[in-house]
Amino acid sequence: MNCSVAIQYLPMGAGSDDEVCRIVDEVIATIDASGLDYYVGPFETTVEGEFDACMTLVRRCIEAGAAAGSAESASYVKIFYRPDGDVMTTERKIGKYHQTDTEFAPASAGSVA
Repeated sequence: MNCSVAIQYLPMGAGSDDEVCRIVDEVIATIDASGLDYYVGPFETTVEGEFDACMTLVRRCIEAGAAAGSAESASYVKIFYRPDGDVMTTERKIGKYHQTDTEFAPASAGSVA
Protein backbone atom coordinates (compact mmCIF):
# COMPACT_ATOMS: atom_id res chain seq x y z
CA MET A 1 0.00 0.00 0.00
CA ASN A 2 1.86 3.04 -1.24
CA CYS A 3 -0.86 5.70 -1.04
CA SER A 4 -3.35 7.20 1.35
CA VAL A 5 -5.93 9.74 0.24
CA ALA A 6 -8.24 11.95 2.28
CA ILE A 7 -11.39 12.81 0.33
CA GLN A 8 -13.83 15.51 1.37
CA TYR A 9 -16.82 15.64 -0.99
CA LEU A 10 -19.12 18.65 -0.68
CA PRO A 11 -22.33 18.73 -2.73
CA MET A 12 -23.07 22.37 -3.51
CA GLY A 13 -26.61 23.70 -3.37
CA ALA A 14 -28.03 20.49 -1.92
CA GLY A 15 -30.78 22.40 -0.15
CA SER A 16 -30.81 20.65 3.22
CA ASP A 17 -28.59 18.75 5.62
CA ASP A 18 -30.58 15.60 4.87
CA GLU A 19 -29.87 15.97 1.16
CA VAL A 20 -26.16 16.58 1.81
CA CYS A 21 -26.05 13.42 3.93
CA ARG A 22 -27.91 11.40 1.28
CA ILE A 23 -25.48 12.41 -1.45
CA VAL A 24 -22.40 11.93 0.75
CA ASP A 25 -23.73 8.49 1.73
CA GLU A 26 -23.74 7.58 -1.97
CA VAL A 27 -20.13 8.72 -2.28
CA ILE A 28 -19.17 6.66 0.78
CA ALA A 29 -20.99 3.65 -0.71
CA THR A 30 -18.74 4.03 -3.75
CA ILE A 31 -15.70 4.02 -1.47
CA ASP A 32 -17.02 0.93 0.32
CA ALA A 33 -17.60 -0.87 -2.99
CA SER A 34 -13.99 -0.18 -4.05
CA GLY A 35 -12.66 -2.84 -1.68
CA LEU A 36 -10.00 -0.43 -0.40
CA ASP A 37 -9.46 0.11 3.32
CA TYR A 38 -11.07 3.34 4.51
CA TYR A 39 -11.96 5.34 7.59
CA VAL A 40 -14.93 7.73 7.67
CA GLY A 41 -14.35 10.85 9.72
CA PRO A 42 -16.60 13.84 10.37
CA PHE A 43 -15.00 15.99 7.64
CA GLU A 44 -13.34 13.55 5.26
CA THR A 45 -12.85 9.90 4.50
CA THR A 46 -9.36 8.43 4.37
CA VAL A 47 -8.66 5.64 1.89
CA GLU A 48 -5.58 3.43 1.70
CA GLY A 49 -4.33 1.43 -1.26
CA GLU A 50 -2.21 1.51 -4.37
CA PHE A 51 -1.81 4.88 -6.06
CA ASP A 52 -3.69 4.08 -9.29
CA ALA A 53 -6.62 2.55 -7.40
CA CYS A 54 -6.85 5.58 -5.11
CA MET A 55 -6.76 8.05 -8.01
CA THR A 56 -9.45 6.09 -9.87
CA LEU A 57 -11.56 6.12 -6.73
CA VAL A 58 -11.29 9.91 -6.40
CA ARG A 59 -12.81 10.26 -9.88
CA ARG A 60 -15.51 7.70 -9.10
CA CYS A 61 -16.46 9.57 -5.92
CA ILE A 62 -17.02 12.77 -7.86
CA GLU A 63 -19.04 10.89 -10.48
CA ALA A 64 -21.09 9.12 -7.78
CA GLY A 65 -22.05 12.45 -6.21
CA ALA A 66 -23.16 13.75 -9.60
CA ALA A 67 -25.16 10.58 -10.25
CA ALA A 68 -26.82 11.01 -6.84
CA GLY A 69 -28.10 14.43 -7.89
CA SER A 70 -25.38 16.90 -7.00
CA ALA A 71 -25.44 19.43 -9.86
CA GLU A 72 -22.08 20.77 -8.71
CA SER A 73 -19.60 19.86 -6.03
CA ALA A 74 -16.30 20.72 -4.44
CA SER A 75 -13.84 17.97 -3.58
CA TYR A 76 -10.84 18.49 -1.37
CA VAL A 77 -8.25 15.75 -1.72
CA LYS A 78 -5.05 15.19 0.24
CA ILE A 79 -2.65 12.59 -1.11
CA PHE A 80 0.28 10.92 0.62
CA TYR A 81 2.30 8.82 -1.80
CA ARG A 82 5.41 6.74 -1.24
CA PRO A 83 6.30 5.17 -4.61
CA ASP A 84 9.00 2.89 -3.24
CA GLY A 85 7.41 1.72 0.00
CA ASP A 86 4.40 1.51 2.23
CA VAL A 87 2.67 4.50 3.80
CA MET A 88 1.74 4.55 7.47
CA THR A 89 -1.75 3.10 8.03
CA THR A 90 -4.66 5.04 9.46
CA GLU A 91 -4.80 2.55 12.33
CA ARG A 92 -1.21 3.25 13.25
CA LYS A 93 -1.78 7.01 13.08
CA ILE A 94 -5.00 7.28 15.09
CA GLY A 95 -6.01 3.89 16.46
CA LYS A 96 -4.81 4.73 19.96
CA TYR A 97 -7.24 7.66 20.11
CA HIS A 98 -10.42 5.71 19.37
CA GLN A 99 -12.61 3.62 21.62
CA THR A 100 -13.63 0.16 20.51
CA ASP A 101 -17.26 1.19 20.04
CA THR A 102 -18.31 3.55 17.26
CA GLU A 103 -20.46 5.94 19.30
CA PHE A 104 -19.22 9.54 19.39
CA ALA A 105 -17.82 10.25 22.85
CA PRO A 106 -16.79 13.88 23.40
CA ALA A 107 -13.98 14.62 25.81
CA SER A 108 -15.19 15.23 29.35
CA ALA A 109 -15.10 18.73 30.84
CA GLY A 110 -11.64 19.70 31.94
CA SER A 111 -9.86 17.06 29.88
CA VAL A 112 -7.29 17.92 27.27
CA ALA A 113 -7.72 16.36 23.85
